[in-house]
Amino acid sequence: MAKATESGTPRARSLPAWLYKREAGVLLALILLVVFFSLATPTFFTSLNMLNVLRQVSVVGIITLAMTILIIGQEFDLSVGSMYAVIGILVATLFNGGMSIWLASLVGLLVAAAMGFLNGMMTVTARIPSFIVTLGMMMVYRGVALVLSGGSPASVRLPQGFYTITGAPRLWGIIPAPAIWFVLAAVAAYYLLHQTGFGYKVFATGGNREAARLAGINTNRIKVIGFILTGIASGLAAIISLSYLGTATPTQGQGFEMQAIAGAVIGGASLMGGVGSIVGGFMGALIMGVVRNGLVLMGVSAYYQELVLGIVVIFAVIIGQYSTQRRQQ
Repeated sequence: MAKATESGTPRARSLPAWLYKREAGVLLALILLVVFFSLATPTFFTSLNMLNVLRQVSVVGIITLAMTILIIGQEFDLSVGSMYAVIGILVATLFNGGMSIWLASLVGLLVAAAMGFLNGMMTVTARIPSFIVTLGMMMVYRGVALVLSGGSPASVRLPQGFYTITGAPRLWGIIPAPAIWFVLAAVAAYYLLHQTGFGYKVFATGGNREAARLAGINTNRIKVIGFILTGIASGLAAIISLSYLGTATPTQGQGFEMQAIAGAVIGGASLMGGVGSIVGGFMGALIMGVVRNGLVLMGVSAYYQELVLGIVVIFAVIIGQYSTQRRQQ
């Protein structure tokens, strides 16, 4: 006999367990969007455009993955776009000053980790909501980027080897290098969140911080590590962008914080913490990219693009909240 639910309605045996997960709905939404835009414009569902979508979402997508972990831990980081600008300018300045691009990139990642650490420490020690802390640091870091650059863009001519690995539009003549970094980051983030004790502690901290603390989890440390990860992700994204574009500007990255949070939320992460997945965050970033790319190919005004993306995020939150309530019943 088919197993009956609490309401007495038999659950169809033919449906696999994964279809009841939140990620299944995100995947279905992604497929429906691809089908819609494929019918709406003949240039959408082509290998060239699909690779372009991957390249376009890769930079923000890497940040989205780290933001997903942070949101599951019940925190936010609104300074990721500003950190992205600081690291891009810093690495370009160090390289133009004579430092090896490899060493300059390492320094950039260390500085990005330090900025994330600072965000986390201020949040947990001062007991100020991360929304307020990172909102202030967003302006601080943007000011740092402007001071470092003097308000001017920094252009670089990177060695071919570094460019091939990090920014080439067609690695091996097929796949954009930034897209490969996005996939690798997703694999690493998935292992960290879903296959390690750290990931378990993140879910526990976000689900019920007091219970996690009583269970012996250092919740402050978990949150600080989450901020460090968003800093490193922002730094890595900045380096990849610098390699691909060949330039960094002090105003770049504006709006990345909202895009990263939106991607995580669309992917099923709960703003209340304790719920979410890297697979969902990955698909959420893809959905943002697919919608934006499809609207551009359809000739939709940039103003309407933001309106549509906002509606998509609101619906994702509503559906996510409904799903959470159904699970709790």
